[in-house]
Amino acid sequence: MFVFLLLYLGSGTKQDCRYGSNCRQLSDPTHCDRFKHPTQTTSAFGAAASSDDRLSNKNFDTSSSSHIHTKHGDDMQKAYSIGAAIALESLSQQDQISIKTMREDAIIIVPGTFDHIDRVLSKLNLKYTTVQQYEVINYPFRTYQTVYINCASSFPKEGAHRLRELVEKGLNIITTDWALKNVLQVAFSDFVQDSGKSTRDEVVGIEVADPNHPFVKGFVSAAKHAEPQWWLETASHPIHIVNKEKVKVLIRSQALYDKYQSDAVIVTFDCGQGNVTHMISHFYLQRSETPNSRHKMGAQQYAEDIKASDQITKLITKEGQDLNYAQIQSSSTSAQFIYNLLSNRLNSTKQSTS
Repeated sequence: MFVFLLLYLGSGTKQDCRYGSNCRQLSDPTHCDRFKHPTQTTSAFGAAASSDDRLSNKNFDTSSSSHIHTKHGDDMQKAYSIGAAIALESLSQQDQISIKTMREDAIIIVPGTFDHIDRVLSKLNLKYTTVQQYEVINYPFRTYQTVYINCASSFPKEGAHRLRELVEKGLNIITTDWALKNVLQVAFSDFVQDSGKSTRDEVVGIEVADPNHPFVKGFVSAAKHAEPQWWLETASHPIHIVNKEKVKVLIRSQALYDKYQSDAVIVTFDCGQGNVTHMISHFYLQRSETPNSRHKMGAQQYAEDIKASDQITKLITKEGQDLNYAQIQSSSTSAQFIYNLLSNRLNSTKQSTS
């Protein structure tokens, strides 16, 4: 994900890789130089859950893959708390009310192997329901819902085709990375497909391709003083756009195009009455870079750059003294993107309970 979504890990000793033995970068020496991997572990989402085990963020803490509280985890929690406050403040009063009063089941998460949007939503205090992959085929989805499908090594084809039927009736889905091949290429191949290429573990510069689109509202001002970056994990799948008339590129990268002949970082398209949004790489990441001197500055500088309110400035002074510019930029724009998607959806379907 771009540096907006990257969270600083610091230097020194290796961090535990949050993907454990399920990490798809075990053969990448650059990644393994930064992170430690256990010889054997069990994925938090590896075992299939029964319907009675379906979890929401009200009774399940997914903020960490272990019970060890690292400085990285503490910093991430602080950054997302502050980032959420910054993003919420930028929303209209109507959008704020819509989010605060949304239905309990407005957000559905389908767990994957490599991405964990649930951890981000938990830190943004957003309610959600978890539906396992095997349940997608028969789960009673509602067309007002938004379904986040995490990057995973596999996905049931029947589930992908059912999602296509539901999207055409009004469902919105948001997918990440390998879901391009396992979900979109299976059921939405007339819009986008896997390019057949794989990225390295690298960071590329990005730019907003459609600054007027409501999904990326606020991104231009956030990037005004520091060039945004996007982290590509090892074996991320570049996007091949089939229907160039209907698929809109929201975020693009010239460097990505130069290397893989595909510049799309985030794309979105309408399908029937619903919508699909896809991004290369993940919502929830474990690597950060501070590529220039501004990113290394303190969080207060970011507040000054975006002309934050006195309330936000005081919050950063109190809670974010140990955070840097890149962390707050990353968390606030990550929260902004999620809130933009959510508020746009809630307002269009009028599903607020207000």
